Amino acid sequence: MKAEHGQNRSFDGEAEFVPKSNHPLSNTENPISYHAKEYEVYVVLGAPGVLPWAWSVWREIAPLLSPFVGSPRGKPFVRSSQTMGLGKQHRSVAFGRMGWDQKSHTSWTHGSPTSSPDAETWNFVGTEVWAPSWNVCEKNLEAPDFYMHLLCAPPCKQDHSPQFSSILVVAFAASSADARRVELRAAMTTIAKLLDSPFSVWKHRAWGIPVGLSGDFRDAVQDFGVGSGLFKNADPHERRLGLDTFTETWATLYQN
Repeated sequence: MKAEHGQNRSFDGEAEFVPKSNHPLSNTENPISYHAKEYEVYVVLGAPGVLPWAWSVWREIAPLLSPFVGSPRGKPFVRSSQTMGLGKQHRSVAFGRMGWDQKSHTSWTHGSPTSSPDAETWNFVGTEVWAPSWNVCEKNLEAPDFYMHLLCAPPCKQDHSPQFSSILVVAFAASSADARRVELRAAMTTIAKLLDSPFSVWKHRAWGIPVGLSGDFRDAVQDFGVGSGLFKNADPHERRLGLDTFTETWATLYQN
């Protein structure tokens, strides 16, 4: 999902907003460019075998993030991409409209008390949380106040073992109170420990990197973990994890 492509895809009844490159630099209500909104961004790499999309793990993570998943501009919106079946039977799993609540958590996670009997056969792709929803972000021409993306790690070559199995990206508006940002850092450190993270990082960063003067931007936070934007190498498992694993400059949050 590249920000500069500018498109709307629909799922579960709502159009997915991908910021358009021809958006104006700002609007009268929000003088800050969409891509220029500042965040504290975290990337937690989960250990192999520890699956955050399993209910037994997610039910410990969700309460740690709950105090930060919100926006005065609107309710959070959750989208989970998962597939099932093979060949002609391959299809996306439909979850309907979801928010940040217990019913939604147990809907998309695997092995929850209310999971579908087919959940064990689902192929997890990713789960995103926007607060407010991307439609509100598009209307306001302002990036979200909170963003989360949980996704599978990229595959590794057959001649070595994976060093991590999941990527958790969390972005929290840098305009938030200092105390709130300190609390989130503590929460993310706890999450890194829960996921037995081999390496986790954080940084202060804008939503996207500007391209020219037209308002275009690249390498948005929402693209981390998708494609080659986050890691230097196509196979990040082939070398020992460290700060030089990443394309951009980060600071260490946690290392196991």
